[in-house]
Amino acid sequence: MFGVNILVKSPLDSTTIAFGFTNESGQFEIEFNSELDSVFLTINSMTIQKKQVVLSPNGIPVVIEVTSSSLDLKEFTIEGIKNPVTQRNDTISYDISGFSTVNDRVLSDVLKRLPGIEVMSNGMIQYQGRPLVKFYVEGLDLLQGRYNLANNNLPIDAIESVDLLENHQPIKILDSLVFSDRAALNINLKRKNTWIGTGNAGVGGSPILLDAKFSPMVFRTDFQALFTVQGNNAGENLEDQQRNLTMDALLDLLNNRAIKEWFTFPGLEMSGLPKERARFNESFLGSANMLSKNSKETEFRLNIDFHQESLLQEKSSFTSYFMPGADTISFAENTMLENIRRKLSGGLNWNRNTKRNYFDNTTSFAVVKNEIDGNVFFNQNPIMETASMPMLRIENKLKLLTPIKNRLFDVRSTVSFQKTQQTLNLTSSVNDGIGNPGQSYDFLMQSIDFQRFFTTNSIGLTFKTRNAITVQSSIGVSALMDKLSSTLSIDSLSSNKLFAVERNKTDFTNLSTFIKNSVEYKKGGFQLKADLPFYVAYLDRNSISTRQSSSFLSVYLEPSLNARYQISGKISTSISFAKTNEFGTGEDFFPNPIITSFRNIDVNGSRLPESVRSRVNYGLNYKNPVNGLFFDLSASYSKTSENVIAQYSLADFGGSTRSLVDFDNETIRRALSLRGSKYLSNLYTTLTVSSTIQFQEFPQVTNDVLLDYSNRINTSYFEIAIKPKNYIGFDIKTSLNLINSESNQSGIAQIKQVSTAMGLDVFPIQNHLFRADFEYVSNEIKDSNSPQRISFLDFSYRFTPPKSRIDFSIICANILDVDVYRSYFSSGFILGVQELPLRPRQLLLKVNFSF
Repeated sequence: MFGVNILVKSPLDSTTIAFGFTNESGQFEIEFNSELDSVFLTINSMTIQKKQVVLSPNGIPVVIEVTSSSLDLKEFTIEGIKNPVTQRNDTISYDISGFSTVNDRVLSDVLKRLPGIEVMSNGMIQYQGRPLVKFYVEGLDLLQGRYNLANNNLPIDAIESVDLLENHQPIKILDSLVFSDRAALNINLKRKNTWIGTGNAGVGGSPILLDAKFSPMVFRTDFQALFTVQGNNAGENLEDQQRNLTMDALLDLLNNRAIKEWFTFPGLEMSGLPKERARFNESFLGSANMLSKNSKETEFRLNIDFHQESLLQEKSSFTSYFMPGADTISFAENTMLENIRRKLSGGLNWNRNTKRNYFDNTTSFAVVKNEIDGNVFFNQNPIMETASMPMLRIENKLKLLTPIKNRLFDVRSTVSFQKTQQTLNLTSSVNDGIGNPGQSYDFLMQSIDFQRFFTTNSIGLTFKTRNAITVQSSIGVSALMDKLSSTLSIDSLSSNKLFAVERNKTDFTNLSTFIKNSVEYKKGGFQLKADLPFYVAYLDRNSISTRQSSSFLSVYLEPSLNARYQISGKISTSISFAKTNEFGTGEDFFPNPIITSFRNIDVNGSRLPESVRSRVNYGLNYKNPVNGLFFDLSASYSKTSENVIAQYSLADFGGSTRSLVDFDNETIRRALSLRGSKYLSNLYTTLTVSSTIQFQEFPQVTNDVLLDYSNRINTSYFEIAIKPKNYIGFDIKTSLNLINSESNQSGIAQIKQVSTAMGLDVFPIQNHLFRADFEYVSNEIKDSNSPQRISFLDFSYRFTPPKSRIDFSIICANILDVDVYRSYFSSGFILGVQELPLRPRQLLLKVNFSF
């Protein structure tokens, strides 16, 4: 008989002296100090009749018999609101019905309101300040990290809950060997083995607007598929749905060294305002994703995407270069560009993930065709520029884990090939292509042929010792080989011939052998991981055009240490240290100039760039899912030592030549970030507060003068979303950005930006929804008499027929017809102001449906 309440009372005045409870066997023991000869024992419980006995406190065991009983309660009602956030072990579950409203259509509409989860502007989901390691739908990884396809297309009324999986180890055979401090998301659907989807069709003006989407999906235990066809010219960016946003993808992008686009053009650099307001686009996206799983736990995935976008961009800017001393170079640009970009990509994956073994092989490809055609007025001088930047990438990745006796045998292999042939054509520019102003020519063509082969292969063992220490050891080789060929050709006004004035033809090779050792220890809430990779690298580069060559051997370590302690079920803290070495590649070696834009030239003939980076990170995390409260603090410090430095030679007309010169230097970065979120279930309200401050100190050479620069960026925002189920809803987000740039000679820029976005939902009668959105943005720079302050107003109405999964919408955007957005930018010695034209007042009629 467990949990019976025992009270020890004084027979003199009935005061309670001590108390206790019975255990599972009905036994109890109560210790107390008293000079009384006898005491009262009151025995009480809802399952027995109350009993009182008199005992002598002599320590002799006694047996007390009780009679079972029951308590009849009158009828009662419990009123309250179910908490939509629950936790069980390492899983935090969010009940979607507690966060969604009638204004939400797809998963992404609700994710941003889940406490503890942060959704970035590109759709990346972060938990405790770090990206997800996996994104599942019903326990399966259909999209391989491209989860924007699910977030922007999964109908919200088909989703039951979202599970946040803390300390998630995606490889089952490593689950008890290698701990993970990363998180994953799993989407639980209301119906199993279901066919669902979303779609819309919209038309409006002016000019003529079109917006359409059809996204059918199948989710079964042995098969999943997501297809989508989308198109619009209303400003929506569809390319973000192709991006792989998981942590592994970001590391692969860094390690596999994707080749770059050599030529630079103005982009939509704007903050404080959604880019959709300035995007004049014609976009199309088609995506097919299928996963099949057999009875042997083997999965086959096929993912194919095609994206095409035509983007018209107009920009006016006025830029100032702050020279050493008191001199300033200023120039004006008016640019109108058309950028047509097409990308076809896909991958075939074969995966077997069980507690007995692990096998994963992915073959992927990407073909990109990027073409730019535009006109520039540079200080009122007309320039025509066209560029072609196609790219090809083919890659295969293999990972195998299989047990051999009491050890895991590990095989990993990556092989990739990338190629690009890029050209830039300029007609009537401001220099001759080698930095000499005043030289006129009729036509200039810069062509670049670059290719890269990369492979890394390793074998290793993983095992656990008797004292619960996990050891991972591997040995491997890697190779990176680059080939660069560039030609600069000029057609002079005095001749009809095309002269090749500058050429580069270089080879680069990086051959490395490495031994990696990792030790992990876990006991209770303490986790420790230490890595000690050892590298021997042979680096060689040759310039056939200038007959320069160099090679050397480098031996280095890249140690890292990560410690984490779970102070309690709610509080955890972590600290990490890492040191990394990075060398330049074939993209950093071209002794002769390369034109990168109509006014910029790059030339790199320095020694091989090498950077050594040491960084320390600290984190403190608090979570209380029951109360809907999450808090994260992180701090970081890094020092990067480099053997070369960027040197800028600036001409009076605004042209710039960037080169790398031999000079040892250091860059210091510091950052502090705080973020907290709280969900008030009784008010259906999510509160979020965030603040980040970043410092950077770095040297730079400008016109042969060494200067020390420092940047400080403060970003803070407050967000509140009140989303009751009916009548009215309200959300507001206000942010403050402060940017301060200065050198050791003068202060350059102090930029302040304040933005506020407010939304009001009104449900006057059932099935009818009115929404108004208001945005305010203020941009100003110190000592300026013309701050930019603008306001936007949008309005929408939606009608949903009863018992229907179709709704009809009227959307009116930019009612105030704001036509220009002005903002400021600063970097190092550069300060500028830019103006972007905005989409005009527009009306869109739209039909949305889900199934």
